[in-house]
Amino acid sequence: MKIIFKNEQFSFQTLRLLTGVPAGQADINEVIETAQRITGGDLDSWREEWAKTGDRLLAHAHEFERQGHAASAAESYLRASSYYRAAVFYTGLSLYDGCGEEVKERLEELEDKALDCFRRSMELSGEAEPVAIPYEGTTLPGYFYRADQPDGKPAPTLLLIEGYDGTKEELYAYALYANKRGMHCLTMEGPGQGEVIRKMHLPFRPDYEKVITPAVDFLIRQSQVDAKRIVLWGESFGGYLAPRAAAFEHRLAACVANSGVYDFMGPRIGKNIDREADFQKFASMPEFLLKIGMNRTMKDPQNRWAIKHGVYVFGAKDPRDYILKTKDCYLGRLASQIQCPTLVTDSDGDANFPGQAKKLYDALTCRKDFIVFSKEDGAEEHCQMGAKLFANARIFDWIESILSNLPE
Repeated sequence: MKIIFKNEQFSFQTLRLLTGVPAGQADINEVIETAQRITGGDLDSWREEWAKTGDRLLAHAHEFERQGHAASAAESYLRASSYYRAAVFYTGLSLYDGCGEEVKERLEELEDKALDCFRRSMELSGEAEPVAIPYEGTTLPGYFYRADQPDGKPAPTLLLIEGYDGTKEELYAYALYANKRGMHCLTMEGPGQGEVIRKMHLPFRPDYEKVITPAVDFLIRQSQVDAKRIVLWGESFGGYLAPRAAAFEHRLAACVANSGVYDFMGPRIGKNIDREADFQKFASMPEFLLKIGMNRTMKDPQNRWAIKHGVYVFGAKDPRDYILKTKDCYLGRLASQIQCPTLVTDSDGDANFPGQAKKLYDALTCRKDFIVFSKEDGAEEHCQMGAKLFANARIFDWIESILSNLPE
């Protein structure tokens, strides 16, 4: 589904912003009016036009707050955060293309604004509290959204992680849906994600159980959390990260992979080609042949973004190094180790990881369920972008059914 732009990347990211409208993370005409000012395919134009809209909303927020209208200020800060977040979305591409110091400083400034606006929104609304999760000599950032507990009993908790390009702030809507259903929610970022890559400079690692286990440790120390009812949900590339963690972290009550990823590079490996041999061939490929292949591949805007962003978030030296670093993002021998009930989803128009969700589902030996979202329901895009109200209802219903059948 193309939204305003012919450029597939800009179109999808615009749809992604519109998806935040029901939760108050964006407004329809703010998104459309801004998108119409942007020159298609121009990263500078994309960054600066979203920044202008963010600045306008920030000014409104300051004025509302000055007048003592905390709720209106919180709402404006929340939307400003989304637009600033959009402005820095292509940071990896700008850095890959060798942007100057002025652009780097601008990206850092806008990243700070995105984070500051979200934090101020949460301070004013009281919807979430920032938390720091101990991790290998440092801490990882997150937000904890507490559900109302009229009976005072510990409640189930949803642990939410994003994927290849998302942030904990973007998961705000999911947390509200969890709270509505009586669940606490912890949204967090690990290596490769959000401010952890942009400010802490920690790249992705394939063994994401090293990230999730400290988060589970953190949650079970919270007095209002039911330690036997912690559910892990991973979005997009999180559809690999969450099942990978669940293969080793067996204190989880359930796992959601939306959408499932069995082998990160699987769709890029030809049929009937040995996986190990393919990576070895790529590792030893002469530089001039690699350059020819990469130039051909990156003519496609989606591939160009995926590779350049991948170099950034995996902390790679170049495209070859990036692809080799993804080799271990593979659940081939690990899927059978998952013990908790697991939901795998797919969308029938999702071209990001074609066939990967079904491969993951087939490899599971635990209690498992599979949902394919359709164009008929407007949910055919990657991670059902543009149809989150319907998709999240289906996924949360599954979570509730699992939790309701657990022994007290």
